Amino acid sequence: RLLNSAPTPSILAGRGGGAMTLHKQNPANDPSAAAAKPKGGALMLMNNPKKSTLYEPIQGPQAAQDPNSRALAKPIIKPEANIHVDETTFHEQRTTFQRTGRAQAPDAEGTVITRTTLGYDPKRLEYFEQQAEQARKRPRFEGKDALVEGSDDEAVYGVWGPPSREETWNAENALSDVQKGVELAPEQIAEREYIAERNRQKGLEEEQEKEPDMDRLVERKMSHLLPPRLQGDDHKPMEPLTTFHGDEEFDYKGNSWIAPPAGLGTVGHLDMDHHKCFIPKKCVHRFTGHNQGVHRIRLFPKTGHLLLSAGLDGKCKVWSVEKRKVMRTYVGHSAAVRDVQFNHDGTKFVSASFDRYLRLWNTETGQVLQTFTNRRVPYVVKFYPHDDNFFVVGYSDNKIVTYNATTAEITQEYNHHLGPVNSIIFVEDHGTKMITSSDDKKVLVWEWDIGVPIKYISDPTMHSMPCLAVHPAGLYFAGQSLDNQIAVFQAKDRFALQRKKKYTGHQVSGYACELTFSPDGQFLVSGDGNGKIFFWAWKGHRILQKYRGHDKGPTTGVVWHPLEPSTLFTCGWDGVIKMWQ
Repeated sequence: RLLNSAPTPSILAGRGGGAMTLHKQNPANDPSAAAAKPKGGALMLMNNPKKSTLYEPIQGPQAAQDPNSRALAKPIIKPEANIHVDETTFHEQRTTFQRTGRAQAPDAEGTVITRTTLGYDPKRLEYFEQQAEQARKRPRFEGKDALVEGSDDEAVYGVWGPPSREETWNAENALSDVQKGVELAPEQIAEREYIAERNRQKGLEEEQEKEPDMDRLVERKMSHLLPPRLQGDDHKPMEPLTTFHGDEEFDYKGNSWIAPPAGLGTVGHLDMDHHKCFIPKKCVHRFTGHNQGVHRIRLFPKTGHLLLSAGLDGKCKVWSVEKRKVMRTYVGHSAAVRDVQFNHDGTKFVSASFDRYLRLWNTETGQVLQTFTNRRVPYVVKFYPHDDNFFVVGYSDNKIVTYNATTAEITQEYNHHLGPVNSIIFVEDHGTKMITSSDDKKVLVWEWDIGVPIKYISDPTMHSMPCLAVHPAGLYFAGQSLDNQIAVFQAKDRFALQRKKKYTGHQVSGYACELTFSPDGQFLVSGDGNGKIFFWAWKGHRILQKYRGHDKGPTTGVVWHPLEPSTLFTCGWDGVIKMWQ
C-alpha cells in the first residue's frame, strides 16, 4: 500500500548477478534519496520516503488523472440494518413533524430531526387559525325566516325566490269567504260540518288516550270478572223504587211496622243458663220472592224480628219472621247486590251492589237517603259500632273507605292491601279495632281512623279468607279459609293463629260462604260450596250435624237468631231463604 501511494519510480530492470536495481527517475529532486547499489546479489532500495511524505496529496497535474488520489475519493457509508417502526408511532412523529418541524428518529440514540428552513413557513399555523376564526364568524341562517326581504325579490331571484315577509303576512291575515260575507254552497257547508265533527271526535279520543281509564288500571287483574265500568262523569244510578207488601204501615197504636212485637225480651251477654242454644233439626219455612239467588241475609239488631236479604236480581227485601212474609221491597240497583248491613237501631241500612253504587235506605219508608260511589265495586260494608253516622266499605281497588252517612264524604282511606277487600269486623272494647281480610292472603289489624295497620297477619301457608266472624265472647275470630277449613285467631293482644283450633270437613273452595256462631258461643255454623250446612262444636272441633240446605249452588249466608235459641236462617243461589228450627 505504501508503495502504491508513493510517487511512481522508474524501474530499470537489470540482471546482474541475480539482483534488481530500482532507480528513481529524478533523484536530484528528493534530498532524502540515496543511491542504492546491489550488494551480494540482493535488491537494494534506492529511495526511502518518509511517512508524512507518503500521506501528502499528490502535487501536479497528474493528480487529476490519478485513480488512487484521496482528494477525489468519496466517503464510504456502510449500510445500516433495517429499523422497524410501528404504524402508530410513525403517524405521531409525522404529525408532530408537520406541525412543529421536529421529530424523533427511530434509532437507539434518540436523534432529533429538525426541518430545514428551505421552503418552510413558520406562520402556517397562524394562517390555519385565522381561517377557522373566519368560518366561525360567518353568519348562519337558521329557522324559517325569509332569506330575502323586500318587494323586488322576484327581479333578483325569479319566481323561485322565497316568499317575502309582506307576502307571508298577507297570506296569514287574509279574510276567508265566510268573513267576507260570501254565501257558501250547500256542499261546502256540509263538508265544513263533517270536518268539525270529525275533529271533535278525534279530540275526544286523544283526551281518552292521555287520561287512561283508572278503573281498568286498578282492576286489570280481574276486569273480566267485574261488571262494566261507569262511562263518563254524567253517569247516574237508576231511580229508586219501593213497594210495601204488608197490610198497614202503622198499627192502631201508631207503631211502625218495623217496631218489634210486644213480649220480646232481651238476652244478656253469654247467658248460658237461660239461653242455651241447640242445633236445629229441620227446615220449618221457606221464604221465596227473589227472582235469582240470595247472596246475604241480615237480622234486625238485638231482636231479630225482621230479616233483610240482598238478592242477585238487584233487589233488597225485608221479611217478617213472625208473619213469615215479605214486608217491603227496595229496588235501587241495576246489578246484583253484594252486601247489606243494618245500622245499630235498624232504622237504616246500606246496600252495596255490583253496579258500583252504595245506597243508604230508610228501612221504614224505603226512601233513599244518600247515594255513594267511587267508581269501584264494593264488596263488603260495615257500620262503625260507636257511631252510626260512619260506615266502612271494602272495594275492589284494594282500599277500605270510611264514609260520612250524612254528607256522603270520604273521611278516611285504608290502603295497605294488595287485593280486593272481602270482609271487615270490629273487635276489642266493642269495636275500637278493625280487622280486614283480602284476596292478597293477608289479615290486617287497624286502629279506627288511622290509615296505617298495627298488625300484619300473614303466613306462607295461609289462604284467602273471604268471610270473618267474631266469637260472642270477643276473644277469638274465625276466618273461612279457601283451603276448605276454618282458621281461628286471637281477637286481642298478639292476634296469633290458634293452630289447635281447626274446623274441616266442608268444601268452600272458590265461594264466599259465610260462617256464624250461636249466641252462647257453643256452636260454629258454616255454609258449603255444595249447598250443605255444617255444625261444629266450638270446644271439641268435631262436626255435630250437617244438612242439605240449598240446591243449584252454594249456601252463601247463615245467621243465628239472637233470641230464639235454636232458630237459624240460611240462603243460597237457588233464591230461597230457609228457616231452621
